Amino acid sequence: MKELIKYTKEMIAKYPRRQDEIEDLFQLCIDEIEQGGSEVHEIELCMEDIRQVCSDSNTFEILERLKNY
Repeated sequence: MKELIKYTKEMIAKYPRRQDEIEDLFQLCIDEIEQGGSEVHEIELCMEDIRQVCSDSNTFEILERLKNY
């Protein structure tokens, strides 16, 4: 869990525009674990979902910059 917390903070710092989405994914992970989900599995899913949200953010920003050319 400590690794997920650290990763979440790092990604929020790197992608502040995605803070709400990242925090929602983190909270979903916590909720799933509290409802009996495997902690290891839920953390892996959460980290991958956060990675995807941030990857989509990068893609969007690149496309926006390309519009100026």
